[in-house]
Amino acid sequence: MTAVMSGGDAPGRRTPTGSIRTPRQRFTAWVTPALRPWRLMLALKVAIAATAAWFIGRLLPGELGDFSYYAPLGALVSLTPSLMDSVRSSVQTLVGLGVGIGLAWTLIVSPAPGWVSVGLSVGLGTVLAGLPGLGQGRDYVPIAALFVIIIGGADANEFSLGYLVQMALGVAVGLLVNLLIVPPLFVRESAAGIAAARARMVDALRSMSTTVASETEPAADDPPAWDPSVTALRHDIDAARRLVRDAAESRRVNPRTRWTKYDFRGDEGALTALERIAPAVVDLGDALRAALWGIPVPVRLPVSVRSTLADALQAAADLVDAAIDDERLPEALETSDRALVALRRAVRTAHAEAVNRASSAGESTEDPADDPGGENLLFALRRVHAEIEGSKRTDQAE
Repeated sequence: MTAVMSGGDAPGRRTPTGSIRTPRQRFTAWVTPALRPWRLMLALKVAIAATAAWFIGRLLPGELGDFSYYAPLGALVSLTPSLMDSVRSSVQTLVGLGVGIGLAWTLIVSPAPGWVSVGLSVGLGTVLAGLPGLGQGRDYVPIAALFVIIIGGADANEFSLGYLVQMALGVAVGLLVNLLIVPPLFVRESAAGIAAARARMVDALRSMSTTVASETEPAADDPPAWDPSVTALRHDIDAARRLVRDAAESRRVNPRTRWTKYDFRGDEGALTALERIAPAVVDLGDALRAALWGIPVPVRLPVSVRSTLADALQAAADLVDAAIDDERLPEALETSDRALVALRRAVRTAHAEAVNRASSAGESTEDPADDPGGENLLFALRRVHAEIEGSKRTDQAE
């Protein structure tokens, strides 16, 4: 019935985060990265640069113009999303071409027969491609050597010069186009990545709070409600780190930074705080699993502690959610602090009561399972509070 009402889609596949994706959703997720605005803009710039390089390459005097078909290739290899990366990859490509052409000429002037030179150009070129510092230019070392020997042949001199000049021309055109036509700043992507990681963390904490506050004990075979969020949290933070790194790279030699004001240091600080908090959230999930399911070891969590723990978890979720909001953060910090004080009292009271009961009954209190549990939960929550409070002080000092 559900499939009919949803338009007849086939049953979906469960993702690592526990959600279900239909075939249409999976196809959309597969296609979407190729249709992002910055990639479409990059495709447009590549098309413009390749066309311009080809026309300009045909205008070069003499035999140089005969190799104009290499100019679009130079434009293609020079264009990357960020300007600094474009400059770096362009220089590396030209260096790789130079090394490959030099290798080819070494083989040409050597007494080695042609069929031996072909094998040596590819083999030695692959070895030289392992030299440090070549970067993206390493792939062009054996290619350039092979092209000069096979395509250049008897005209290797003219081919080598035309090949290198036209590639350099294409590289120059590509860099100019990348500089003049909307050089990208990955500000939105960086902010969106951090927001996604933050939302995942908030969802995990709120799921823990809801589970602890519930009057119904979870079934032994029910997985914790926060497991999908905790599992995906590390992936989201790693993805956010890559996006922040890309955003920082896109700022270098980018003229748009002069009139595009954005707090990149704020993104870096927010992400660093999330990276430090994430282990505490994982510890909270593990401690609650032990308290509610007895996995990996059974730990008691008295009812008197659960209610205050649920409040502290909810306060921690609100605190993480408000960490970038200057207006909400002070109140969230105060609420979290009060919740932690209440939880500390409840944990200490429960522990004292457990010790008194054991002493009056003449039982040993050395079994770890007799610990009412909560000290580790309290420590993890205090860590969340301290990291956000510390990052706030750093922002104010700057």
